[in-house]
Amino acid sequence: MQVQSLESKKFQKRLQQWLNFFCLLFISALGLCGLYLLRDPNRIQQAGLWAIISAGTLGTWRWSWFGLQVLRSRLYAYWVFPKWRRRANRIDQQEVPSIGIVVPTYREELWITERVFSAIAREAQTLSKPLTLVAVTTAEEIVSIEAILRSVDPELRMINYIPLLDGGTGKRTALANGLRRLATVPLIPDIVCLMDGDAVIFEGAVRKCLPFFKMFPKLGGLTTNEKATVIGSKFFGDWLDLRFAQRHLYMCSHSLSRKILCLTGRYSLYRSEAALDPSFANLLENDTLQDWLWGEFKFLSGDDKSTWYWLLKAGYDMIYVPDVMVETIETVKGNVPMRMYQNMRRWFGNMLRNGSRAMALGPIRVGWYPWYCLLDQRISFWTGMVTPTLMLIYLLRGNWTGFALTLSWVTFTRPLGILINQWQREETLKPIHVLQDVMAQWSSSLIKIYTQMNLAQQKWSNRGNQSRSAAGTGPKRWLKQGTSRFLLAAQGFTFVISLLCLVGYLSPHTDIQAWWWRQQHQAVEQPAEILQAVNYGVKPDDNVDDAPALQQLLDNLPSQGKIQINLPPGELILSKSLLLRRSHTTLKGQGQSRSILHLVSNEAGDAMLTVAPRDGAQPLADIKVSSLTLLQDSAKGASLVVRNADQTWLNNLQFRGSGMHALILKDVKNTRLEYLAFDGQFTQSPVAWQNTTPNSKDSIVSSRSPNLPSE
Repeated sequence: MQVQSLESKKFQKRLQQWLNFFCLLFISALGLCGLYLLRDPNRIQQAGLWAIISAGTLGTWRWSWFGLQVLRSRLYAYWVFPKWRRRANRIDQQEVPSIGIVVPTYREELWITERVFSAIAREAQTLSKPLTLVAVTTAEEIVSIEAILRSVDPELRMINYIPLLDGGTGKRTALANGLRRLATVPLIPDIVCLMDGDAVIFEGAVRKCLPFFKMFPKLGGLTTNEKATVIGSKFFGDWLDLRFAQRHLYMCSHSLSRKILCLTGRYSLYRSEAALDPSFANLLENDTLQDWLWGEFKFLSGDDKSTWYWLLKAGYDMIYVPDVMVETIETVKGNVPMRMYQNMRRWFGNMLRNGSRAMALGPIRVGWYPWYCLLDQRISFWTGMVTPTLMLIYLLRGNWTGFALTLSWVTFTRPLGILINQWQREETLKPIHVLQDVMAQWSSSLIKIYTQMNLAQQKWSNRGNQSRSAAGTGPKRWLKQGTSRFLLAAQGFTFVISLLCLVGYLSPHTDIQAWWWRQQHQAVEQPAEILQAVNYGVKPDDNVDDAPALQQLLDNLPSQGKIQINLPPGELILSKSLLLRRSHTTLKGQGQSRSILHLVSNEAGDAMLTVAPRDGAQPLADIKVSSLTLLQDSAKGASLVVRNADQTWLNNLQFRGSGMHALILKDVKNTRLEYLAFDGQFTQSPVAWQNTTPNSKDSIVSSRSPNLPSE
């Protein structure tokens, strides 16, 4: 019965895994369907063509980089490392190095201490040489640890137990004192292991790692695979599962270069010639950073980054051992989101504090690929914010097409990324992981952006709620914090402005010119004389040709002053093209689809409306055409041509019909295009720039409409 029950549970677990797998594929397929449904060029123009192209370029770069990491990871995990493992297994256990373990543990729960040290004791029984164990802890725990060790090895035959009293000055000091004590033993071990007091090693964790130090003489340190057991929050546990899966992928990729970016404090092994060097312990205890803003400050956490930096600077190799597992036990109490935030502040702060000085070593010492990975860490938190910021901009602007495109892309790609990260991991995939992954990346990007300007602010909530800041007091503190906040706000402002320019809602180099032009002309601006077209024989919706009356009105306008011609609501039938040859003239309808100019015949192929000076005359100036629909039945000619004009404003226009182009701009300067909609079938780009470039110094193009294409 027990065997049947066990088999039933295994079957249910496999079934759940497959159901979750297909559920993630279904979510990704929904995103792909969204992209397919929004593939229409007109919809893409509504999202902002340049924004889509730029975001696509950025996405191609980031996904290509991720693909390279995946490729390197799989190459290491399935080809390079298995070869190393076969070589390691051929080494006789009598020839493997001896090991000493330093474990700082401070007032840990007894059941966790029992699991940690009983696992060490059991592993010691499998070694050919006795294991030296330095436990830096409290007086009460010294006794309990010895009892735990003796429960596995009563005579401590394979364990040389060295207790050391913890003065309560922090983990860094405890580790440094443990290393100094280990350096004084009669038989100094060949390898030193630094591990946390809440990390449980699996069977073979020591035995399977030691041969690599014999295989690779330049190997200075290694770290292993990890999994998390979380007490108190399933959500927190799922989040850690995602992080450890990502960690596994990137560790495998980096280890292909024999340089990894972290030797985790939970469980890492070091060559004793490095770990027992006095400068190693000194750096571990008193590691500092000289920052241009905060000055010199001492590190609170991040001991694993300090040891990693020491080895990196000394030129040692470092590798990742993916087939050795260590279990970390996390006890979560209180506010779970706050605990997640505090963990990320600590992790990312350590990453940023050490990444800059590691990059300063240069790509020759660090290695080109690891060095670029360090550089990418400084870039990725900005690229990670592009998608959520674009979504927020589209949402605030009411650009639902752009929002839907971005959301569909996220829905399509995120489940695929999770499936790749979780490949062959023991943890069960869940649909909630999609939301957790998205929120984790976006929140981590924000935290990194904030932390980079506040490197001296440190807190370690689950190690006695320790904190440290280098801000100082009085005016000095105010100046440092004020500078930090100003630079943080400036970076955020620049980022948002850049994205607004990207999607076409801002164009600083042209908007400033337009503003200056308006300021200059507002000072001398005179009120326009308003003429109602209906008073000059222009009657809408009467099926009578309105071209003669409208052209006569245009031809007989006064030669001086500003004129505004108001077209009535309704459809005006035109049998021939219209010509506007006067400056300071506004042709205004009652809105798109309300005032319609309908050209019913165009055998000559002329434009419905041509704005141009007479031959040999000066260029026209101060022309505005707005609030109209331009409809033509013929495929010949364009709806609107503006030629040899300065200071032209085309606003709130709809182009319907067909043809090669809807709008032709030739030899124009200072032209503003706003809220243009192109609903026809045009064989080429709706807007044609002739002898004029939309980004030229003399041309002002304000792409405020989501429907406005750009060439």
